[in-house]
Amino acid sequence: MIFEINSQYLRQNQIPQTVQDDAVSHSKKKRKRSQLLPERDLEEVDHVKQIFNAIISTAKTRGLLNENISLDNNEAARLASQKFYQDTYCLEDENLYGSNDTIDAVISEAHNKKYVFPQKCTFYCYDVRDIEKKMELNNQYDFILLDPPWWNKSIRRKKIKYAEASYKMMYNEELIKIPIRKLLHSNGIVAIWCTNSSNHLNSIFNEIFPSWGITYRAKWYWIKVTQAGDTICNFNSAPGKQPFESLILGSALKEDKVNIPDGKLMISVPSAVHSHKPPLTEIIKEYLPNEPKCLEIFARYLLPGWTSWGLEILKFQHLSLYEILDESKRTESDADNKRSENESKN
Repeated sequence: MIFEINSQYLRQNQIPQTVQDDAVSHSKKKRKRSQLLPERDLEEVDHVKQIFNAIISTAKTRGLLNENISLDNNEAARLASQKFYQDTYCLEDENLYGSNDTIDAVISEAHNKKYVFPQKCTFYCYDVRDIEKKMELNNQYDFILLDPPWWNKSIRRKKIKYAEASYKMMYNEELIKIPIRKLLHSNGIVAIWCTNSSNHLNSIFNEIFPSWGITYRAKWYWIKVTQAGDTICNFNSAPGKQPFESLILGSALKEDKVNIPDGKLMISVPSAVHSHKPPLTEIIKEYLPNEPKCLEIFARYLLPGWTSWGLEILKFQHLSLYEILDESKRTESDADNKRSENESKN
């Protein structure tokens, strides 16, 4: 239900009630956003838009998109996301460590809630500042993905309004202190999700990557679309929301031996739940060795074969989000297959 995005995602007070309202709204927006993006950013947005339009045109020609859908401003997804926040809100998930060492996904309980644990996964539910205390630092990971809780005014307002939809934000200076080079293999790749904030992007290029000893390689784009293939908001020539987020990739190697293409587009229907990123396992694997060791920091879900670290690692593992295809997996005996332990706070 949380992926039933059938139209551009608007707040209730943004939905025009009449043509006149629409005109007034457009006029206000025009006055408010008269300033254009810098020329370089405009060229980037236009380039992404052109490639996207070509891909979507081909997809529609091949009948890959569902265009026979009713438009209701994503009511089902909105209601599902609200219920999800309420069902999964928990203040006690910190200081939880565990793994599922089997080759099957299992269902188990933590803090009186049921979660799905994919095969061969390991997770650490700790503050990132404790990573050197809890995890071995022996350059073991071929790929490290980060989805930082960037400082964001919108999330700050949401945090004040209702805590279950918020998360702990971090300043850019704190991200620099994460010991990436002690975790990353000498041939490893790092990827970091970023909003379209020029401040955050500049911080990655000029501060975070250099401090980690990482060489910038490529910038990819995740384009968010409705079920019909339309962008969830318009491409914007003024400072403001865009229908895409950026994935910045770098490598430990300084030489040009890492062949990562620049400007790659990833297109998918987003979740109605904030900061629910698409998994990158299939997309990134061609740039990694066979059976790579992968780590996600600030993770909000678990992946088969990955190690996940974050204060919300079980967020999208809640059983309510999954359809049980094999009823035998629901038995309590599955809990015996998963090793899990709670550790007291230091």
